[in-house]
Amino acid sequence: MDISKWNSIMKSFQDIVGYKKGMTEVLVTKRFSKIGFKDIESLDERETKYLTYVLRKRYREILDEQNRKKDTEGAQGE
Repeated sequence: MDISKWNSIMKSFQDIVGYKKGMTEVLVTKRFSKIGFKDIESLDERETKYLTYVLRKRYREILDEQNRKKDTEGAQGE
């Protein structure tokens, strides 16, 4: 995987949940996937696609959680 792509993914997560939690989410998701502790630079194309898929899925889950939380807070305020 290209380092610039990895940095972009990290920044996306950090933008939605903050610096420390964003970094933790990405690293934990990577380690729990079948990629494990393998270096980012040594991933082949198939592993890169898999890791990108897993991280996109986790990103959507986080956004859904945040939206549900906003909806719940908005309904209570009415």
